[in-house]
Amino acid sequence: MCGIAGFLDQRNHFKKDVSISILKKMGSAIAFRGPDSCGTWTNAEHKIFFAHQRLAILDLTKTGHQPMKSFTSRYCVTYNGEIYNHLELRSSLKNDFQFNSWNGSSDTETLLVLVEHYGLKKTLSKLQGMFAFAIWDEVEKKLFICRDRFGEKPVYISHPSNHEGFFIFGSELSALNEHPKFNPVIDRDALNQYIQLGYVPRSKCIFSGVSKVKPGTFISIDPNNMEIKEFIYWDASVEAMKSHQEKFHGSFQEASDELESILKKKVTNQMISDVPLGSFLSGGIDSSLVTAIMQSVSSQPIQTFTIGFDEAEWDESTHAADVAKAIGTNHSEERVTFNEAISIIPRLSEIYSEPFADASQIPTHVVSRSAKKDVVVALTGDAGDEIFCGYDRYQINQKLWNIVKFLPSSFVGLISNKVEKMSLEQLNIYLNMLSKIVPTLLRFSRPADKLKKGLKLLNNSSFNSLYVNSQNLWTSSDNIFISDKLDEGLIKMNQLSKSLNNIEKAMLFDTLGYLTDDILVKVDRAAMSVSLETRAPFLDHEVFNFAWSLPLSYKLKSGNSKRILKNILYKYVDRSLLERPKMGFGVPVGEWIKGPLLEWTEDLLNTDIIKAEGYFCPNTVQKFWKEHKKGDRNWQNQLWTILMFQSWHRDLFNK
Repeated sequence: MCGIAGFLDQRNHFKKDVSISILKKMGSAIAFRGPDSCGTWTNAEHKIFFAHQRLAILDLTKTGHQPMKSFTSRYCVTYNGEIYNHLELRSSLKNDFQFNSWNGSSDTETLLVLVEHYGLKKTLSKLQGMFAFAIWDEVEKKLFICRDRFGEKPVYISHPSNHEGFFIFGSELSALNEHPKFNPVIDRDALNQYIQLGYVPRSKCIFSGVSKVKPGTFISIDPNNMEIKEFIYWDASVEAMKSHQEKFHGSFQEASDELESILKKKVTNQMISDVPLGSFLSGGIDSSLVTAIMQSVSSQPIQTFTIGFDEAEWDESTHAADVAKAIGTNHSEERVTFNEAISIIPRLSEIYSEPFADASQIPTHVVSRSAKKDVVVALTGDAGDEIFCGYDRYQINQKLWNIVKFLPSSFVGLISNKVEKMSLEQLNIYLNMLSKIVPTLLRFSRPADKLKKGLKLLNNSSFNSLYVNSQNLWTSSDNIFISDKLDEGLIKMNQLSKSLNNIEKAMLFDTLGYLTDDILVKVDRAAMSVSLETRAPFLDHEVFNFAWSLPLSYKLKSGNSKRILKNILYKYVDRSLLERPKMGFGVPVGEWIKGPLLEWTEDLLNTDIIKAEGYFCPNTVQKFWKEHKKGDRNWQNQLWTILMFQSWHRDLFNK
């Protein structure tokens, strides 16, 4: 895994030595992504400049050094990623073209030879892996930037219209910030999306004139006119629908056996490494299955890593230890003290060079830091929930919609208005009375708070609207913005095929958005900040296509989610170790911000500062903060989005 950066200077603004100096600064800004070596390459004639920071995984010698030129010198690449099937592709090159003249054993060299022989688009269709790379074609005189199918690896681009003939790119925004022509200006629409979701979605960026290359696409840039063209080589929604229509017709057990066979192949490929390798193990279904398969194909105990917390409600370490013992791994557990977890928070804006507010970023960074002590590569169970129907919210929203769709809008409006006008004290009195009839109400903490939040979901005219709104942290009615803009989530979900049922739509919607823009961002930045590479076997496109060919009942039946994954896992681990409620990988930031982080929080939420910046309505921020601090309402997720933005904004603009 590595870091890439570079730029195209159409008008030769800078002398070569100045450009090299800029390149080195851009590379240094992301040196943690690749601390083993660094390199630069320039083509002065066409004003192309590449920087590379290397984390050596395959071929640790100088023959793996980047930027790297192809054997004919037609192409030069700065590449971040891993091609898991690169040895198979080398065999294909030998069979198809009798090519076998290799300088080394890196997948970067494999990539360049593939492009020489097959061309870029066909090469991309052959790759199994994660990647983001920039490649210069000396014959076509064009720059191409490519991203993997699911967007595991990041790459930002800053458009020429922003910078007087400059095109700038990099793995993270911190690299772009080092270019003297880069002028960061907040994009209000992107900020709106970030506040609603806790992350900046899809191809958007927090800065105007900057975007991310979309998953499954590549772009070309012509230095003569600086025209950017986009090409799609793989589309998750199209592939899902194609597989959905070509259904698997075997039995549930046959499907389980087939999936296990596919996963064994993918895990084996992803275990290829010239450096120490291990696995994150939370004790949940996804990480346990990946770990169990790793151990089944390994001749030695594999290294597994988990972290433990003193707070029992957040701690899964005992479950992970039990699973590790059953599988037979060499297990490491690191107990995380409160002070250690808290100490990471001031660094989050540096780790995530764009605002990001999924609080599980904290334990993800901690477990990455722990694993890095022993390994350089770690496999994860990411994407199991989205692809195999693991989130409780799929079932919860479907059950809620089964009720909501029969309620007259006038009745919903009447009830919502009455509850909204009630004080929490009044509502708690009614709920306490109701709990004598419905005892399950006693299971919920802050029932009045949850009821007020939940009633907002009743006024939806479709499942799509209900699901999208259930994921939004802030809504237009909260008046968090001085000026508000339309949410785009519902538009995107409505574009999904009508042949999918509601739960399938929610799964695909999450794969296209939440998985790429939250989960993969969280893991990539947390792990790369300590120079650790992570790999996700569930994100192989063949696993994805097979999963979408299966009937939903093979994934979810009678409330049993991830049914097919469990069926495979029970061959390796006794089901008694795994039958427990699903836990999130989180931390109690709601308690922290009104306790030990109180001073930090109140400093960032200062009314005068928020008013002067002009991004949020200061009265709304204070209202939510006071209700949370008092304990009347739990606004931890909403406030965390504000705090993460304010912290990031301060670190960037008030240096």
